[in-house]
Amino acid sequence: MGRELQRASLFLRYIREEHAHTLDIFESGKRQMLEALRYVKVDPNSQPAQPTSTTAGTPPAQPAEDTDTKHPEISTDIRRVYKRVVQETHPDKLGQTTHSEKEREKRVKLYMDAVKAFQVADADRLVEIAVDLEIETGLDETQVAVSLNARAKKLESDIQNIKTTVEWHWAHAAEDQRVSVIRELCRRNGWIYVTDDEIVASVRYATGMHPGSKEQVRERARKMMQDRRKIT
Repeated sequence: MGRELQRASLFLRYIREEHAHTLDIFESGKRQMLEALRYVKVDPNSQPAQPTSTTAGTPPAQPAEDTDTKHPEISTDIRRVYKRVVQETHPDKLGQTTHSEKEREKRVKLYMDAVKAFQVADADRLVEIAVDLEIETGLDETQVAVSLNARAKKLESDIQNIKTTVEWHWAHAAEDQRVSVIRELCRRNGWIYVTDDEIVASVRYATGMHPGSKEQVRERARKMMQDRRKIT
């Protein structure tokens, strides 16, 4: 494998991991924000939009492999690449190798990815898997490197889009900033204004910091007073 192709492969692998990490943070922020919004009252006289999509602007794009144009057919060269990948990753063949358990798990996953890519005629993904496994593809390495770099740039663009969303901001925001986010979402969706204390309570509840509902707090206070009377 030439240096240019190796560099492109390593860079794409890094961007894929960064993309997955960014999506995890986005989804975590989204879950917490929607959980906080559940505890905000809605004006019964208005018809606010449901808080299922709170992202400002365009939602984050799907990963590059979902947006790439699929080839209508698989060429003979790509079929050959697919067979080589299967030869190196098929679960039945891995039992006869000396690979570590971690490496076997990786190859089984790549095998499933390769089968899926072959079924939808995604030649780029098949070549990418082959390069990741350091399998000789028989293709022009310069063209392969250009393709891998293009896929990496699409993932980079997706990462930048995610980092402009409300969900990403929420995941990294302090409590006072999250209160501002909730207040703004209430305004945009036509929700009645609630006090900052109620918003703070919803934010803390969503992040696992809230002590419970007012009734639960009062009940605990009553029990504490009863226990104190028993002691005295």
